[in-house]
Amino acid sequence: MLNDTGYERTYHVDGQIFFASAESFIAAFDFAEPLRKVTIDVSQAHLRGITAIGALDKIVLKHRRQGIEASVIGVNEARAHMLDRFTLHDNEHAALSAGADH
Repeated sequence: MLNDTGYERTYHVDGQIFFASAESFIAAFDFAEPLRKVTIDVSQAHLRGITAIGALDKIVLKHRRQGIEASVIGVNEARAHMLDRFTLHDNEHAALSAGADH
């Protein structure tokens, strides 16, 4: 959903995200859209395994490398632990290093 200014989009994710659907999940995002902020709401999604967490991380990092503020909301407690453990996007040093490599 695009906000009234036209520069902020919230993606509402629902359903199962797992190894077989991770690439389709990433492809659902428009990285060419001229935005200032992206919010990814996963409160209705089921992130199954490290592949799903990695796909979410790729999406956030790709937006940030383009200068777009990106955040994830609606993460349940179990997935929050996985995000903390297996993603780069909330580790500033790691995110900057990953951006330099790609």
